[in-house]
Amino acid sequence: MTKKKGFDSSADVLQSLFQNSKSSLGQGFMRWKLWREWNQIVGDSIANNSSPVGYQKGILYIWVNSSPRLQEMMFLAGDIKDKINRYLGENVIRRIQFTLDRKDVPNVDEASESFKNFIK
Repeated sequence: MTKKKGFDSSADVLQSLFQNSKSSLGQGFMRWKLWREWNQIVGDSIANNSSPVGYQKGILYIWVNSSPRLQEMMFLAGDIKDKINRYLGENVIRRIQFTLDRKDVPNVDEASESFKNFIK
């Protein structure tokens, strides 16, 4: 095993923080990435009725727009989890918890333009 000599570049350090799902920065980035790419990840029919609103200790919290839709989504939870983990390239999501509480759903207009461009 060879040891790296010298310092890591700031880009390498930031990259590892973003990719580390255990760091708070990595979790925030993952939530942003899921929110931003939600339609691509889960498809339009699911995305039009839901949004990822939180993540903690392997549990992804997803807001759903109605009780009947929430019931339907519960049957799709395994497929949704698999799609998300496949998109992220690792098994980050262990379980999905659905909610009707939308208070944590960010609005696209609330995100600063510079941060949106940084994520692209």
